[in-house]
Amino acid sequence: MRIIIILLIILTTGVSYGKDIFTIQIDGVITGYTEKYIRKSLDKATEAKGALLIKLDTPGGILESTRGIVQTILESDVQVITFVAPQGSRAGSAGTFIVLASHYAVMAEGTNIGAAHPVNITGKDIEGHMAQKVENDTVAFIKSIAEKRGRNIKAAEETVTLSKSYTATEALDLMIIDSIANTDEQVVKLATGKLGFTAGEIIYLKATPMQKVAFFLSDPNVLVMLLFIGMLAIVLEFKMPGTFVFATIGISAILMFLMGINIIPVNSLALLLVIAGVGLLGAEIFVPSFGLLTVASMASLGAGLYLLFSTDGNLGIGVSVWLISILIGSILSVTILIGRLIFKDFKSKPKTGIDTLKDEIGTVVNWNDNNGQVFVHGELWSAKSEEVLEKDDKVAIVDVDGMMIKVEKASV
Repeated sequence: MRIIIILLIILTTGVSYGKDIFTIQIDGVITGYTEKYIRKSLDKATEAKGALLIKLDTPGGILESTRGIVQTILESDVQVITFVAPQGSRAGSAGTFIVLASHYAVMAEGTNIGAAHPVNITGKDIEGHMAQKVENDTVAFIKSIAEKRGRNIKAAEETVTLSKSYTATEALDLMIIDSIANTDEQVVKLATGKLGFTAGEIIYLKATPMQKVAFFLSDPNVLVMLLFIGMLAIVLEFKMPGTFVFATIGISAILMFLMGINIIPVNSLALLLVIAGVGLLGAEIFVPSFGLLTVASMASLGAGLYLLFSTDGNLGIGVSVWLISILIGSILSVTILIGRLIFKDFKSKPKTGIDTLKDEIGTVVNWNDNNGQVFVHGELWSAKSEEVLEKDDKVAIVDVDGMMIKVEKASV
């Protein structure tokens, strides 16, 4: 009888098997594709009545996409856990908003969060009335998130107003995050204890091939490499026409670059600077400028690459300074090498033509007074000399006057 009563109680109240933890990895820039990926992952977690764990490593992203992600998380019935991982990762700029919006936030050791100040198209702080408007809007956005989740409002606000960044330990002390952990299992154990549910299985979701391509093309460094590969391949096709191999590679790279800049907005002025830099470099080949065009080209390329993704709506997106340095250094090295070869060739003794006869040794074929004929380089030349010469004498050519050579007896 007792067993029947216990069974009835269990059937009446239900049995909790725990929530499955659906886990996704977000690497790179936050874009519209990231927003869609998180939405679809949340839908799967909702259908399974589970929870969502977002492993995050981002330098920043597009503000509108970040707003969409934050709105989705705040409105979701599914509990969202963010985990800034692996060690050495960051939740920079736009990533800060996502971490603050989650129900439970964790950072791995050696990670950092913050620096969410908006910039203008030159990559510097916005000035004037527009600065106040944009900054106030962004501050209100981050404060509302921190207030909603009961996090440190002042510390969150200072990531925008003062561009502050915090280590994992500092973020925990300031109550920006909830805990520090280094593994998924540790995070799940901590989160379930705080959020009040039992964890089921950890399920790792994979991005679709199209999403993987979009994530790949949302890396600013990848886009810059594609741009330079495309331009280099097209130049090589003009130099070695006929195979269409370089043309295919170049066109494919340029098309992928164009796809990428539809994912991440670019600064049009900076893109023009990059194109101008390439044009100036090409002009150096045809216009003798003694290096001035090369210097202008390097300055234009450097500035263009640095500012390429610094535009309104982008937070923390930029090309690696190391990549810019390597590209500029490589181009400059190749340019100097080519310049040295051209200069050396210009200074070298001509290998063909009449001037090659100077200092050559010939043999007198016949001679009369101060004139005669000399055999040199397989040819018979009319010659003159102030010296007395005889047949079969060896002579050195000292000058060329039209079709007449001037010789003197060789010391051999």
